[in-house]
Amino acid sequence: MKQVILMAFLLSFTLMAKDDFDIFELDFSELAKIKIASKQTQTVYSSPSSVSVVTRQQLKSMGITNLQALLNFISGFQSTRDIEQGTANRISVRGRSTALSESILLQIDGQKINDLYTGGISILNRMLDLGHVKQIEIIRGPGSALYGSNAFLGVINIITESNINEGTFGLDSIGGVFGNIFYSQELFQNSTIDLYLSLFEQSGDEYELTDIYGISDHVKDPIKGGDLYVKYHLGNWLFTGRYMERELNDFIPLGSFGKNINKESTQQWSISSQYKGQLLDVFEYELLLSHSEDKWDTFALFIPEKVEISPDFSLDEDFVGGPFLTSKTSKISFDTAYKVNSSQFISLGVSYESSSITEVYTSTSHDLFTLESYGEIVKLKDEQSFNVKERRDVASLYIQDQVKLGSQWELTAGIRFDNYNDFGSSTNPRIALIWKPENKNSIKLMYGTAFRAPNFLELYDRNNYTDFGNVNLQAEEVTTTEIAWLRADHSWKFEITAFNNNFRDLIILGEPVESIENPFFAPTFANNNGKKSRGIESELSFNLDEFLSMRVIWNWFTHDSDINVARNSGALVIDYQWLKTQFNLSSYYRGINEFIVNQGSYIVTNINVRYVFSKSVMIHLAIDNVLDESFNTQSIVYSEGIENRGRVFKLSLDYLF
Repeated sequence: MKQVILMAFLLSFTLMAKDDFDIFELDFSELAKIKIASKQTQTVYSSPSSVSVVTRQQLKSMGITNLQALLNFISGFQSTRDIEQGTANRISVRGRSTALSESILLQIDGQKINDLYTGGISILNRMLDLGHVKQIEIIRGPGSALYGSNAFLGVINIITESNINEGTFGLDSIGGVFGNIFYSQELFQNSTIDLYLSLFEQSGDEYELTDIYGISDHVKDPIKGGDLYVKYHLGNWLFTGRYMERELNDFIPLGSFGKNINKESTQQWSISSQYKGQLLDVFEYELLLSHSEDKWDTFALFIPEKVEISPDFSLDEDFVGGPFLTSKTSKISFDTAYKVNSSQFISLGVSYESSSITEVYTSTSHDLFTLESYGEIVKLKDEQSFNVKERRDVASLYIQDQVKLGSQWELTAGIRFDNYNDFGSSTNPRIALIWKPENKNSIKLMYGTAFRAPNFLELYDRNNYTDFGNVNLQAEEVTTTEIAWLRADHSWKFEITAFNNNFRDLIILGEPVESIENPFFAPTFANNNGKKSRGIESELSFNLDEFLSMRVIWNWFTHDSDINVARNSGALVIDYQWLKTQFNLSSYYRGINEFIVNQGSYIVTNINVRYVFSKSVMIHLAIDNVLDESFNTQSIVYSEGIENRGRVFKLSLDYLF
């Protein structure tokens, strides 16, 4: 019934069509302005990092609505499905792939949304909505000299739009219904509000799988969620509020079928206030106060009844349960930029952040040791819980100097110091020398280090079957050298980057240790040395004529690289416009991944057709995985990987009001 009502709503909007207009106009100079690489607005040719930029126009053209899908079309990135806890995407950059995606820092309007427990971006922020995006700026490579921990191999900053009044509504072929609305209003002079609300629900695709107990069955992967984002501008002040929730049911989150049992829900909310000021046209400053809270609640089938788990032993009832955890983070930061003269900028920033686990327990129907049934769901708290109510305080300081050396050379040098109360400190420098013989032509030589602080899972996990924390862990470290060449004019743009990463103290699961808090003799986290990754990222974009454009990406790793992703990968995006219709084809290629048994290379192709009725109304027909490619992606549970969704049809409508 919901689908029928929504379709009638879409058709009613179609009848409100107004004047025609041209939606297809590509100019590669539009992608030139960024802020993420130095916290100062500059072109991609002057930025002291390898960067990628995605605009709202590109997202609309490709029909992409979530971050995880987008990253398959970004140089150096791969986004693949896993089932660490429910269905999530492990996001890798430059060859390092982990189930929690903790090597990447993710921000929305400069606010970090990595969760405290995992330090990653996979568990809470599934299918991260992009309906309110103006531009996405991405650093490929180290970013700790400006952003601290988790800016290890990449930084993503989602910049939200303002002054838009638009609604999107749609249906898909896997029982999905979705919609969002963006409303902006000027309240009075120097005061505006932007409100974005998004809701979606999918019944999911259907699979025939075999779980870890050898049971075969049909199962779906439903998901639903909502996003709310509010921005209020008042003079030099900006106030923001964000709320996100996701709920996943069924599927095989811990490797076993649990129809009507498996359920995971996550929530994340934040508020912030930001003041920007300027003195004497040479001194800019920004004060930021923010607070966020996370919630993670999982309930799943651990051991099915009547399944023999040891000779002549099985349970009379399903063994169910799962982790529950909440956390909070408060932060204050002050950033300044001093314009020494027309050729030099000095930036300085200080920040203090305090985080803590506020509630943690393990829900279980059985005694974890004897496997005897409690006859009810029991919450194991305090000394029996899977983690602890610890606190983390971080004080940080960075300084950066940007200097023009004559008419063709630019130098950026910076360093950041982070001090943690729980594991110690980290100091990370960077330097970039850029030669710009022409306006849209540059060669960059870059060097930098980065770190990833051990997360609360790695430090404090206990009392479970899968892992045991180690409070003596050191931070992961990487030293990166890069050389990049960028060249463009109005109709084409080319970029190629060669990089070398040397890793130290990577955190892995090692041998078990004996401890009263490790009663199941689970593997213990430890630091590992000697890893490296080397490779090349390349991208070519061009307009063949005024109606046809193309973008080609190719990534390659050397054979001696220590990676757990496809050694070769690429993407192709084609846009074509005919009268009022725009056609987009987007494909990504994955070579053989040695960590997935019996999985060859594969290509996934998507199509998005957009028809313009008027200045107010556009309709989209999208087909994801149009060739119905069957492929598996890396999973910590299955050596053969986990199956991905097949062909999905989507119909949606945009209405500007």
